[in-house]
Amino acid sequence: MLERRGGQSYCEVRIDTGRTHQIRVHAQHIGHSVAGDDKYGDAEANRRLRDKAGLRRLFLHAASLEFALDDGRTPYTLNAPLAPELREVLDRLA
Repeated sequence: MLERRGGQSYCEVRIDTGRTHQIRVHAQHIGHSVAGDDKYGDAEANRRLRDKAGLRRLFLHAASLEFALDDGRTPYTLNAPLAPELREVLDRLA
């Protein structure tokens, strides 16, 4: 967990498969669904976040991606800042 805002936890998650489904199912299984998840999430919590903070999508962001080409000889790391609409949601929860 990176921080808590407005009763919500902002977390960093590392996965091996690169599948968003992996995060969503595991989070739901431990009782902490990803915000905005219309398939595995909490409909009432999603409604409150939409009304209170303007969340209109799944709050999931790939901050970095690592892979290698040429049989692992050429590693790459790509980084991306948090999308502006998700940053705004966090700001509204402060």
